[in-house]
Amino acid sequence: MGCPLGGKEAYRQKFVVNGYSIMNCTECQHAFTDITLKPQEIKEIYSDRYFYGGKYGYPDYTLEKDILIRRGEKYAKLLSRHLQPGLLLDVGAAAGFIMKGFENAGWRTMGIEPNEHMAVYGRENLHMDIRTGTLEEASFAQSFDLVLLIQVIAHLFDLGKSMKHVSEKVKEGGYVLVETWNKNSLSARLLGQYWHEYSPPSTLNFFSKKSLDLLMGHYGFRLISRGRPGKKILGEHARSLLRYKFESSKSLKWLKGLERIIPQKARIPYPSEDLFYAIYQKNTK
Repeated sequence: MGCPLGGKEAYRQKFVVNGYSIMNCTECQHAFTDITLKPQEIKEIYSDRYFYGGKYGYPDYTLEKDILIRRGEKYAKLLSRHLQPGLLLDVGAAAGFIMKGFENAGWRTMGIEPNEHMAVYGRENLHMDIRTGTLEEASFAQSFDLVLLIQVIAHLFDLGKSMKHVSEKVKEGGYVLVETWNKNSLSARLLGQYWHEYSPPSTLNFFSKKSLDLLMGHYGFRLISRGRPGKKILGEHARSLLRYKFESSKSLKWLKGLERIIPQKARIPYPSEDLFYAIYQKNTK
């Protein structure tokens, strides 16, 4: 396979994580997992175990409902500087909590989610319009004023096909909001292969601000704004992520049990230097 950002085959192995090679493109410096996944494998990765089984996923995704609804509301307020509420598509919508936050701010919403249980939860409990499937396989009759790629772009198994769909379905002058991890953050550089977001086969692409701009520019989008989100997660979720890292790494096994000092029900600030959001607008012809 070539680099997902441009297909170039000038890349080298950075290191191996969970038996998977993490590669680095020597031309654009994009990092990616050297693996080709099929749609059925994606459904297995994002099975109920991802949302309820801990490890690199969640001990119970639904417990973060209020936190995620609030995040949606905060992002809607941020985007109100650039556009009025319209129709949005949330990619990887899970149970629709972030969508609900946008709906509370006046948006009409649609979502797509590969996990059937999560999609059903959102439809039945929040009355959200969430389809079961992946962006790569999806077909929409509508065009959208806004597409959300919140904690999703690193997981897309066919980056080129996905971004082509996004470009085609965003209206001229419309927007895309991306939130993702920064592979050039201080913690990523210090931890190297032990950085928590190097978690293949769940995470497949690892962006810097520069490489994300490069990708979005290739599909007809220009950067409007960028910043650090004020994200929080539940203490039990933080415990689960740390426990998984400690148990799966020979070098970190001695830290096992240290995660218990985190209160389970506390709302833990996520290290903002590790994360960024970017708002892009589709170029007009």
